[in-house]
Amino acid sequence: MLVEINLLPKKQIKNRAMFAVILLAILVTFGCATFILSEQNKLNAEKQRLATSIATLEADRIKLEQSISQGEESNSVIKLDRTVKWADDYFVETVPLIKHLSNLLPERGFIQSFTYTGGTSVSYIVQFDSTTEVAHYLATLNQSSYLQDSKVNSITSTELQDTAPTITEETIIDPFTGLETLMTTIIPVEETDEVVLPRYLAQFELKLNEEELKKLQKEGE
Repeated sequence: MLVEINLLPKKQIKNRAMFAVILLAILVTFGCATFILSEQNKLNAEKQRLATSIATLEADRIKLEQSISQGEESNSVIKLDRTVKWADDYFVETVPLIKHLSNLLPERGFIQSFTYTGGTSVSYIVQFDSTTEVAHYLATLNQSSYLQDSKVNSITSTELQDTAPTITEETIIDPFTGLETLMTTIIPVEETDEVVLPRYLAQFELKLNEEELKKLQKEGE
């Protein structure tokens, strides 16, 4: 007895199975490629967003630094103006003041030292020939409109040796021509002829009238 076996349907089934596997592999590959491409696009977009954000932050930082710098410069200018104004209000020009005090001195009176640290107080030492000159000078200071108060803190005496030569001048008239000739004679001082002269150093303390001194300063400008 003969048995016939038909193999054609089985071959067809194998071909379909292989086609299905290939199709599935293609779909999987396409899906993976699509997923990777999508993720890559997302990464690129995120990278671009971050770059934009960084650029924006950098621009904001520069603006903020410029604003702070301008603010600091403005504050520095304001502080400088305030310092200058404070100095103008607090300090008095000493040159016009010393000139004024010197003009009140007697002929042989000299300022030895002068101390002024700001405010309205001044201390200075003056050399005089006599205590009478000290009293007269103090009275003159009290009459000055540039001072609110003046007083003598101390008077000390010292001795100076006058070693300056004596100078004499004499006019001689020629009896024949009538011409006049001025003859100057210098007589040096011998060591035994040295004259010891007393000197007095008086320390004065003054309280200034700032408003009047400001006017004096403007007059001198």
